[in-house]
Amino acid sequence: MTKRSPTFQSEILKAFNALRPDPINKLELNDQHMRKYEDKLSPLLHDYHQPKDINDKKRVLAPIAFKNTFSFPVESVLNLNVKPGEPYFVFWFIISSYFPLTAACLGPLSNMVSIIALIQHWRQDKETGHLYSDTHKVVVMNALSLALGIIGNISLLMNFSRSVKYLISQCISIFAWFCASCLLTAAVLVANYQTMTPGLEKSEGFYFACFTAAFYFSCTVILLINFLGYKLKKYPATFNLDQKQRTLMVFTIFFTIWTVCGSVAMEHLISDLTYGSSMYYCIVSFLTIGLGDVTPHRSSAKVVVLIFSLGGVLIMGLIVASLRSVILSSAAPAIFWNDLEKARIALIDKLERESIHLTPEEAFHKMRVLRRKVKRKHGNFSIAITLTIFMLFWLIGGFIFHKIEKWTYFQSIYFCFLCLLTIGYGDYAPKTNLGRTFFISWSIGAVPLMTILISSVGDQLYDFFQSLSVWFSGWFFATDLEYEMRKSKKKQRREDQDDIMTLNSRAVLEEEVQEDEEMSSLDEEDDIMKNEVENEIEEEEEEIDEGEEAEEAEEATERNSFNLDHSKLVDKIKTSKEAHENVLKFLEHLKSLIRDSVQNPQKKYTHKQWQEILRSLDSKEIDKGAAQYGTYDGFWLGPNSPLRLPLKEPNYMILRVYFRIEEILQNIMDDEIEDMKLFSKMEHGN
Repeated sequence: MTKRSPTFQSEILKAFNALRPDPINKLELNDQHMRKYEDKLSPLLHDYHQPKDINDKKRVLAPIAFKNTFSFPVESVLNLNVKPGEPYFVFWFIISSYFPLTAACLGPLSNMVSIIALIQHWRQDKETGHLYSDTHKVVVMNALSLALGIIGNISLLMNFSRSVKYLISQCISIFAWFCASCLLTAAVLVANYQTMTPGLEKSEGFYFACFTAAFYFSCTVILLINFLGYKLKKYPATFNLDQKQRTLMVFTIFFTIWTVCGSVAMEHLISDLTYGSSMYYCIVSFLTIGLGDVTPHRSSAKVVVLIFSLGGVLIMGLIVASLRSVILSSAAPAIFWNDLEKARIALIDKLERESIHLTPEEAFHKMRVLRRKVKRKHGNFSIAITLTIFMLFWLIGGFIFHKIEKWTYFQSIYFCFLCLLTIGYGDYAPKTNLGRTFFISWSIGAVPLMTILISSVGDQLYDFFQSLSVWFSGWFFATDLEYEMRKSKKKQRREDQDDIMTLNSRAVLEEEVQEDEEMSSLDEEDDIMKNEVENEIEEEEEEIDEGEEAEEAEEATERNSFNLDHSKLVDKIKTSKEAHENVLKFLEHLKSLIRDSVQNPQKKYTHKQWQEILRSLDSKEIDKGAAQYGTYDGFWLGPNSPLRLPLKEPNYMILRVYFRIEEILQNIMDDEIEDMKLFSKMEHGN
């Protein structure tokens, strides 16, 4: 046993390493990303440093620039093999990012309703509502389906947590969910055609099984499409998600467990309540709809209801907040980048085709106009999508309730509208088994989604009403002329502000002139002293024997080199002084930029402010201009324009200034090392 133990441990370790995903497939910035996206990310990688090994410097600096300047997790875009502006970028971006999130939400919910489908009998008496037990083969297939569904969810969770390789976990989830769907479909067919005798009707458990089979099959199709993207080499073997997005599945699992526990508890505490109706009551409570058709009567039941309702509302709030942050922080900026890149390329083609020349300022404003157009287009598209989804859930849901509950169509859409807004007057509520089962699935998808969409459009509505308020005030009320003038002057000062040396600049320049004169006078005195020393050496050399002339000549040469080194040292002091002044100048830049970054990270700068900061950095980008790229301006519309990216402009400028300061300090350190060598040489010369 002792001899086999190391071998056994090594085999276990090999098996464990075989299951673990490849670290290179992690959603992190690496050399491969930068090489692949260098043309798209050139504004961040361009003209930062001129180090001895530029590639090594880029490897160090690029991740810092990416994480601080982009307005969204850029890793989700860099992980794709399709770049923004290329055909089908949005399509593959959604499949790589949001298809796994959809499966992560739908999979645990499938297990939730599958548990109720297993513990509640599928047949009941039409008159009394008494439940009859199912046949043995139906129960076995139902149990096997639940077991496979749980295995598929566990495998997906391991894929989300990067505990198991993508290929292994993806294949397990697809196979498990497909088999679970087939088994449950077979059980439903057997129960419907062989065991449903006259006088019996389908219970909520039967309809839960039908919905579960559909959910399992949907998860299978979703993961298959995601796997197809990997096989087509559109993205590597990993889910294109960051850490925050991966925690969404954990929240969904918590909600599933909490809802199942609450359903079992309510079934025992509220009389005449089945497991299916108990889950219906929990969902109505957790989504804050409160229809009032099911209510607890005993004090113990009311206490438990308070506890479970509070937990359910909190967990649902976490899910809604996570989904909203995913949509706003990742999808919108990535799609904006893609559409902006397409619009920029189309504009460049038009300018070259029509031989239109633009000045740098005109090109800058063209890019600003493109950004506003794309943003406005996205705002309108977001509102259209919101209205479309709202209408689909509202009208189609109303039609289904109209057919199931035998309400009029107006009553159905009235009921659905109140549920979507989580009002729930309670004058209408589903009573049939199929109606309550459909309500659970419909409300879990509709109510959180509506909350996310309404909050997403909230920013657009706020901007619209704010501009409307300004227009209304300007139209109906006289403006304060003095206030407008002060505001205009303040804006002008802000745009035309000098970056440094705005105060006492004349005095500072006078001090610099005096310092230069003093340095030149010191140089003249040094030259006089040098000449006197040389004359003394010549007089001494005439008195020395001929045998010592060679040695004295060598000493004279050393002293001459000493004099040259001394003058070189004076020049280096001047250069060092200029370098330190530049550092102080850029530190003054950082003050206002950091303030903008903290107070208004989305601030937009004028063309003059951009030009001043880039020229103060000794950037050669603007000067290349049209000479390099033809008729249009080569910087603001070209590949090195920072306006082509969804950047936070203050953070971008901060990084540019920071890297310039770092470069200057590195040069100062190199000069000081050379000075130390020079001082050492001078000491040996003395």
